[in-house]
Amino acid sequence: MNTKNFVTPPHVQTEVQKMNRIFDTPAKRAYVADKVRLNLSDKTKRDFYSESLAESFKLQGLNNTNQDEYAQKIVAFYFYAQQVYYNGKSMLDDFIVNNGKLTHYFSTYR
Repeated sequence: MNTKNFVTPPHVQTEVQKMNRIFDTPAKRAYVADKVRLNLSDKTKRDFYSESLAESFKLQGLNNTNQDEYAQKIVAFYFYAQQVYYNGKSMLDDFIVNNGKLTHYFSTYR
């Protein structure tokens, strides 16, 4: 998929905007990319979400030579973290409330 040749569907644009708000600092993006590298490497893939997020990074001037891979990791975390919980709170909510950190071990979220 080439971002110059397709129109991003509105639901993808909405999710990418949410991701940009949640992962709004280099430290948060690096933290998530590392967690995915260690725990979810089998869940990364190239799709509309990751390509749209990579394109939004470019538009923000956040150029990275591994931009596509970085975006894939953030997308994998974003969707996975909405599905696993610890004490009734999703991993994503925990990440947001704790300013870009998880207060529990990654493996304790189920």
